[in-house]
Amino acid sequence: MIELSAVSLFAGLPDKELAAIGRSLTEIRQPAGRQVVMAGATGAAFLVILEGEAEVELPGGGRRTLRPGDYYGEMALIDEAGRSATVTAKSDLRLLGMSKWEFKPFVGEHPEVAWRLLTTLTRRLREAETKLDSTG
Repeated sequence: MIELSAVSLFAGLPDKELAAIGRSLTEIRQPAGRQVVMAGATGAAFLVILEGEAEVELPGGGRRTLRPGDYYGEMALIDEAGRSATVTAKSDLRLLGMSKWEFKPFVGEHPEVAWRLLTTLTRRLREAETKLDSTG
């Protein structure tokens, strides 16, 4: 089992803050083969993978694998535009989740986590722009 301190989003945070974060997350289990989220669907949760692997499939055909410590769902909660990809459990998943109504206050109360989310979103945007530049 991975601990919150091993999740890049939470790494290096003080124990007191990690404990508060842990209290705001709910454990969720998903069996292998289940579509956990579907592209275009309304986002209802932010999820962190504790155990197992999931496959992300983008509408344009791109794929990547998420492993323990990875997270997803934040984009749909931030812009409320729906899920940007379909995520399917490649193996049994053990997740920690936070509902959309808890997410915004949580990010506001944890500025270091907010900054890390911005860093992740910026990296994803740069990767997407690089792919667009190489195809155009």
